[in-house]
Amino acid sequence: MRIRHLRYFLVVAEELSFARASDRVHIERSSLAHAIQDLERQLGVQLFNRSKGGIRLTWSGEVLLEDVCRMLSFFENAQSRAQAASNGYLGRIRIGLADSLAQPRLTRLLAKTREEEPCTQVRITEMTTDEMLRALYHDQIDIGITVNSELPTGYIKHKVWCDRPAVAIPTHHPLLASREVTLREAKQFPLILCHPDKCAGGYQVVSRWFYSENLSLPAVTEYASGHEQMLMLVAAGYGIGMGLTSQLAIFAYPDVIIRPMHEEVPDTTTYFVTLERNHPPTLARFIQRAETIDNSH
Repeated sequence: MRIRHLRYFLVVAEELSFARASDRVHIERSSLAHAIQDLERQLGVQLFNRSKGGIRLTWSGEVLLEDVCRMLSFFENAQSRAQAASNGYLGRIRIGLADSLAQPRLTRLLAKTREEEPCTQVRITEMTTDEMLRALYHDQIDIGITVNSELPTGYIKHKVWCDRPAVAIPTHHPLLASREVTLREAKQFPLILCHPDKCAGGYQVVSRWFYSENLSLPAVTEYASGHEQMLMLVAAGYGIGMGLTSQLAIFAYPDVIIRPMHEEVPDTTTYFVTLERNHPPTLARFIQRAETIDNSH
C-alpha cells in the first residue's frame, strides 16, 4: 500500500464525498476514485458503500480508518522527528490547545521552556476538545490543554492553573453599577457564550456555574469560538460575555469593561491532559515547570 493512497482514503472517509475530497487533495475526482478502488483491490475488501444518496464507510472501512490514522500519525511523527533532529533539536513536546487558551501563563511557560531547554522543539496546534482527545489517542500530540473537566475514562487530568471568572460588559450597561457580578444579575441580560462544539470546555464551565445554583442559562444571543470574538461582540452591544480573567485581560477593547464575578462562582481549573501517568522526562519537566509558573503568578 502506498502512503498516498492511505491519505486519500482518510480524506474520503472524513468528507464522505469524492467531490469534496478531490478538492482537498487537489486531484481529479476520477483519479481519486481509481486510487480508492486500487486500495480496495489490494486489501480484497470494499471500503465504501456507494449509492445515489452518497457514500458511507463499510465496517471494513471503519476498521481500516482507525488503523490508517495510527499509521499516518506514525509516518508523520517519524518525518517530524528526523527534521527536528537535523535542525539540532534533541526532544519535542506536541501540544493540543483547546478552548482558545492562549493565556499569559502559557506564554510564560513556553518562554521558560525555551530558556531552560532550547534544544526541545515545541509545537502547538489549536483544536476542539474532541480533536484533542483523538490526537492524544492516535499519538499526534503529547499533551492537551483544556478547561473541560468532563473527559472520558483513560485520560489523565493534571490540575495546573486556576483562574477567577469575570464578566465582559459593554459601556453604559446596568451591570456596571455592581463591583462584583452575581449569576442572578447576569441571568437578566443576553449572553454571548462559548460555542458548545468549538469551545466545549468554556461552554461546559459557564453552564456548570448556572446549573450549580439551580439557574438556567440566560438567553444566548451569539456563540463565540473564543475570547477575542466574544469581546468583539460585547463591544458591538450584542450582550455580555463570561470567561477567565487572564484570558479577557489579553484583549483590550475600549468599549468593554471587565468586572469580577461574585465569590459564589468558583475558580476555573486549566488541565493538562495526557494518556499515561509515566511521562517521558521532557514532558514531565514541562508539566512541573507549568506548576512553577502558577505559583509565581
